[in-house]
Amino acid sequence: MLTKSDLLGESDYLPAMEGPVAAWLRDTVLSGNLSSFDDTALRYYYAIPEGAKGIVLMVHGLSEFFGKYHEMAWYFYRSGFGFFFLEQRGHGYSGGKLPDAADIVVIDDFRTYMKDLKCFYDRIVDPRSEGLPKVIFAHSMGGAVSALFLENYPGLFKGAVFSSPMFRLSTGGQGPVVVLAVKTFVKLTGRMELPGPGQHRFDRTPVFETSSALSKARYDYLFRQRLEDSHYQTYAASYAWIFASIEVGKRLMKGTGKLTLPMTIFTAGQDKLIDPEGYAEFAKRVPKAVFVHYESSRHEIYNADDDVRIDYYEKLLLTLDQYLS
Repeated sequence: MLTKSDLLGESDYLPAMEGPVAAWLRDTVLSGNLSSFDDTALRYYYAIPEGAKGIVLMVHGLSEFFGKYHEMAWYFYRSGFGFFFLEQRGHGYSGGKLPDAADIVVIDDFRTYMKDLKCFYDRIVDPRSEGLPKVIFAHSMGGAVSALFLENYPGLFKGAVFSSPMFRLSTGGQGPVVVLAVKTFVKLTGRMELPGPGQHRFDRTPVFETSSALSKARYDYLFRQRLEDSHYQTYAASYAWIFASIEVGKRLMKGTGKLTLPMTIFTAGQDKLIDPEGYAEFAKRVPKAVFVHYESSRHEIYNADDDVRIDYYEKLLLTLDQYLS
């Protein structure tokens, strides 16, 4: 297990990413393409260390891709955990993007993401896991996808860790009547594939100050990848994605009675994307779930300041080790 001294700070992050992590990504991490249930091509990455203690299935959030999780995957590997990472449809090198607006994320229903994840599990993760026990790690949008997955396919994982999970998307204080009215108008006017409220398309302008990260070194590493590779320029949530996100929050709450595995949920006090009332409702429905709160963190706890981020990783790695033991 890694110690605090093994975790990267703000000043040594970029040298590590450009040195030993880059070499590890080149020499050790494998990638491939999977044809999903509807023949959409999905890109995945994985690595399993010798003598691995178990497997972590990583499920990312909106507009993310593998490059945002290089540090985390490296920590998992060095801690003795194999990992599998799927770039969800409409993200990274996976298919499912709009032909003329690849930076806008569109989805019909979160059950589509769930079915992609099941295909990935059945065809890639389980056959290559060498019979090792598995846990699921999910961030934000990935938290909604994973909760839905665990409710529909119980018994596959020893535990689950959620980081700022989207159990309920923030609607900026707008009630269900207003949301329904907007949805009706948008559908009637054919705007479902346009960016939703507060969303904008990728314009190559960094916005660290208003981002979900507090580590500028990590934000810069990610944004550089966006600038250099058009596959990584997913940026805006469409109206379709937003309405599907609202719907999945309702659906996953109805199925929480099926969640019997150990769960740890990390939350952020300065999160502008997630409605904390969703956490409160989830805690009532799943009283055995363990919550760990970081009041000063923004949405991306893994990209918080040094003190919060290091504590987060220490707790995360310890939790995974406990679930896989």
